[in-house]
Amino acid sequence: MSDPALQLYKSVVDGFAQIHEGVHRVWVTERGFPDLPENREKNQFLSELRPDQKEVLVQMLEEARDGGIHDTLVYLHDRMAIEGLRLREGGIEMAHEPFDTQLYYDWVCRRAGDNWPDE
Repeated sequence: MSDPALQLYKSVVDGFAQIHEGVHRVWVTERGFPDLPENREKNQFLSELRPDQKEVLVQMLEEARDGGIHDTLVYLHDRMAIEGLRLREGGIEMAHEPFDTQLYYDWVCRRAGDNWPDE
């Protein structure tokens, strides 16, 4: 029988691990940002880049996005560990450090394609 608190933990971490590219890859490499006044400067900049430069920019944007996710998970973990923050869904409280590792560490491992320690 599986532990619902552990399953919720895995679901949250895996959900964050699946967030990656977003729309920036398409906007940068294919069609530009939406045609709005606030995006004119961005689209002008993109029009001046070669495809290989656009690819570098996409990688930078994806790394920044990953950094933001990591920072969010560090913040949530610290609040859970220090201040008692708890996450609940459907009456189930998410496990905290079920593998004796931090939320953000488990995210990094799952992003890298590692299996869960209990699999």
